[in-house]
Amino acid sequence: MSKDDRESPRIDFHHQVMIMGQQGLHNIKDFSLSGLFIQVQDPSQFKEGDEIHLVIKLPHEDEDIRLKARIIRVTTEGIGVEFEDLQPQHAMALEYCFHIFKHTVPIPGS
Repeated sequence: MSKDDRESPRIDFHHQVMIMGQQGLHNIKDFSLSGLFIQVQDPSQFKEGDEIHLVIKLPHEDEDIRLKARIIRVTTEGIGVEFEDLQPQHAMALEYCFHIFKHTVPIPGS
């Protein structure tokens, strides 16, 4: 998927996320309002189209956010996921975080 095919712009966002059913925390490489790119040790265990569940603690939130996502890209570095069935409060929290950080971190490829 090229940068131009993306629904939403992305920002570099170095934070951690838990993938339910996986050991430990994984690093987020970039973030948009529609998804994340997550670095994982063994991307071969994932397939495009798989549904996964994520747990993330956004910097401005008191509670963890649990999200459902679909894998849309698998590379040697990790997986690109698109959020699915976002609850309104989670969409608002993600949007708030994105808008705060988009002014302080570079957009990939820029």
